[in-house]
Amino acid sequence: HRATLALEHHSERVEYEWVEALGWYQQEDQNNVTGTGKEWYYHWKAEELKRVNPSALVPTLIPLDDTTQEQPNETEVVFESLVTMEYIDQVAAAAAPLANDDPQRLIPQNNPYWTAQCRIWSDRVNRDCCSPYYGVLVRQDPVERQEHF
Repeated sequence: HRATLALEHHSERVEYEWVEALGWYQQEDQNNVTGTGKEWYYHWKAEELKRVNPSALVPTLIPLDDTTQEQPNETEVVFESLVTMEYIDQVAAAAAPLANDDPQRLIPQNNPYWTAQCRIWSDRVNRDCCSPYYGVLVRQDPVERQEHF
Protein backbone atom coordinates (compact mmCIF):
# COMPACT_ATOMS: atom_id res chain seq x y z
CA HIS A 1 0.00 0.00 0.00
CA ARG A 2 3.05 2.28 0.14
CA ALA A 3 2.83 3.10 -3.58
CA THR A 4 -0.92 3.71 -3.25
CA LEU A 5 -0.27 6.16 -0.41
CA ALA A 6 2.24 8.02 -2.58
CA LEU A 7 -0.22 8.10 -5.49
CA GLU A 8 -2.99 9.41 -3.26
CA HIS A 9 -0.63 11.98 -1.72
CA HIS A 10 0.09 13.32 -5.21
CA SER A 11 -3.38 12.68 -6.68
CA GLU A 12 -3.72 16.31 -7.82
CA ARG A 13 -0.58 15.93 -9.95
CA VAL A 14 -0.52 12.24 -10.90
CA GLU A 15 -3.43 10.39 -12.45
CA TYR A 16 -3.56 6.64 -12.08
CA GLU A 17 -5.78 3.65 -12.54
CA TRP A 18 -5.73 0.85 -9.98
CA VAL A 19 -5.69 -2.62 -11.54
CA GLU A 20 -5.97 -5.58 -9.19
CA ALA A 21 -3.13 -7.83 -10.26
CA LEU A 22 -2.92 -10.50 -7.60
CA GLY A 23 -5.04 -12.15 -5.02
CA TRP A 24 -6.18 -15.31 -3.35
CA TYR A 25 -9.04 -17.66 -3.89
CA GLN A 26 -10.18 -20.57 -1.81
CA GLN A 27 -11.04 -24.02 -3.10
CA GLU A 28 -11.42 -27.55 -1.87
CA ASP A 29 -8.11 -29.32 -1.20
CA GLN A 30 -8.73 -32.24 -3.57
CA ASN A 31 -5.04 -33.23 -3.68
CA ASN A 32 -4.58 -33.07 0.11
CA VAL A 33 -1.90 -30.38 -0.29
CA THR A 34 -2.41 -29.25 3.29
CA GLY A 35 -2.49 -32.74 4.74
CA THR A 36 -5.63 -31.70 6.59
CA GLY A 37 -8.28 -32.23 3.92
CA LYS A 38 -9.46 -28.66 4.55
CA GLU A 39 -9.94 -25.95 1.95
CA TRP A 40 -6.78 -24.45 0.49
CA TYR A 41 -5.93 -20.90 -0.56
CA TYR A 42 -4.49 -20.47 -4.04
CA HIS A 43 -2.63 -17.41 -5.25
CA TRP A 44 -3.30 -15.87 -8.66
CA LYS A 45 -1.39 -13.20 -10.61
CA ALA A 46 -2.61 -11.23 -13.60
CA GLU A 47 -1.00 -12.07 -16.93
CA GLU A 48 -0.03 -8.41 -17.47
CA LEU A 49 1.84 -8.38 -14.15
CA LYS A 50 3.72 -11.56 -15.00
CA ARG A 51 4.58 -10.18 -18.44
CA VAL A 52 6.02 -6.81 -17.35
CA ASN A 53 7.66 -7.53 -13.99
CA PRO A 54 10.30 -10.29 -13.79
CA SER A 55 9.32 -10.97 -10.16
CA ALA A 56 5.57 -10.57 -10.83
CA LEU A 57 5.20 -8.64 -7.57
CA VAL A 58 3.28 -5.53 -6.63
CA PRO A 59 3.50 -2.64 -6.77
CA THR A 60 4.18 -2.43 -10.48
CA LEU A 61 3.62 0.86 -12.27
CA ILE A 62 3.02 0.81 -16.01
CA PRO A 63 2.96 4.35 -17.40
CA LEU A 64 0.90 5.33 -20.40
CA ASP A 65 2.70 5.85 -23.68
CA ASP A 66 3.93 9.47 -23.92
CA THR A 67 2.62 9.95 -27.43
CA THR A 68 -0.89 8.51 -27.12
CA GLN A 69 -1.51 8.69 -23.36
CA GLU A 70 -3.84 5.74 -23.95
CA GLN A 71 -1.77 2.59 -24.41
CA PRO A 72 0.44 1.20 -21.62
CA ASN A 73 4.16 1.65 -22.16
CA GLU A 74 5.43 -1.75 -21.07
CA THR A 75 9.05 -0.78 -21.76
CA GLU A 76 9.19 1.74 -18.89
CA VAL A 77 7.75 -0.28 -16.02
CA VAL A 78 8.70 0.63 -12.44
CA PHE A 79 8.42 -1.74 -9.48
CA GLU A 80 9.52 -2.29 -5.85
CA SER A 81 7.74 -0.28 -3.17
CA LEU A 82 10.39 2.23 -2.22
CA VAL A 83 11.45 2.78 -5.83
CA THR A 84 7.86 3.38 -6.93
CA MET A 85 7.33 5.89 -4.13
CA GLU A 86 10.37 7.89 -5.21
CA TYR A 87 9.33 7.61 -8.88
CA ILE A 88 5.82 8.91 -8.08
CA ASP A 89 7.34 11.80 -6.13
CA GLN A 90 9.54 12.72 -9.11
CA VAL A 91 6.66 12.39 -11.62
CA ALA A 92 4.54 14.67 -9.44
CA ALA A 93 7.34 17.23 -9.24
CA ALA A 94 7.74 17.17 -13.02
CA ALA A 95 3.98 17.40 -13.69
CA ALA A 96 3.45 20.57 -11.67
CA PRO A 97 6.85 21.86 -10.66
CA LEU A 98 7.46 21.50 -6.97
CA ALA A 99 10.34 23.27 -5.36
CA ASN A 100 12.97 20.88 -4.00
CA ASP A 101 12.00 21.92 -0.48
CA ASP A 102 8.22 21.87 -1.09
CA PRO A 103 6.52 20.12 1.86
CA GLN A 104 4.47 18.12 -0.66
CA ARG A 105 7.62 16.24 -1.67
CA LEU A 106 7.85 12.81 -0.07
CA ILE A 107 11.64 13.00 -0.21
CA PRO A 108 13.13 16.48 0.11
CA GLN A 109 15.64 17.28 -2.63
CA ASN A 110 17.12 20.52 -1.33
CA ASN A 111 19.46 18.97 1.24
CA PRO A 112 21.48 15.82 0.46
CA TYR A 113 21.64 14.93 4.16
CA TRP A 114 17.84 14.97 4.60
CA THR A 115 17.39 13.12 1.30
CA ALA A 116 19.71 10.41 2.60
CA GLN A 117 17.94 10.32 5.97
CA CYS A 118 14.56 9.84 4.28
CA ARG A 119 15.96 6.95 2.26
CA ILE A 120 17.59 5.36 5.33
CA TRP A 121 14.41 5.54 7.40
CA SER A 122 12.20 4.45 4.49
CA ASP A 123 14.35 1.37 4.12
CA ARG A 124 14.27 0.68 7.85
CA VAL A 125 10.48 0.99 8.08
CA ASN A 126 10.16 -1.21 4.98
CA ARG A 127 12.45 -3.89 6.40
CA ASP A 128 11.52 -3.78 10.10
CA CYS A 129 7.80 -2.96 9.97
CA CYS A 130 6.25 -3.67 6.58
CA SER A 131 7.82 -7.04 5.89
CA PRO A 132 6.93 -8.52 9.31
CA TYR A 133 3.44 -7.05 8.97
CA TYR A 134 2.80 -9.23 5.92
CA GLY A 135 3.77 -12.27 7.98
CA VAL A 136 0.97 -11.34 10.37
CA LEU A 137 -1.44 -10.49 7.57
CA VAL A 138 -1.19 -13.70 5.54
CA ARG A 139 -0.82 -16.26 8.32
CA GLN A 140 -4.00 -18.07 9.34
CA ASP A 141 -2.58 -19.99 12.30
CA PRO A 142 -2.68 -17.81 15.47
CA VAL A 143 0.69 -19.20 16.68
CA GLU A 144 2.38 -18.35 13.36
CA ARG A 145 0.74 -14.92 13.40
CA GLN A 146 2.05 -14.27 16.91
CA GLU A 147 5.58 -15.24 15.85
CA HIS A 148 5.51 -12.44 13.26
CA PHE A 149 4.40 -9.87 15.82
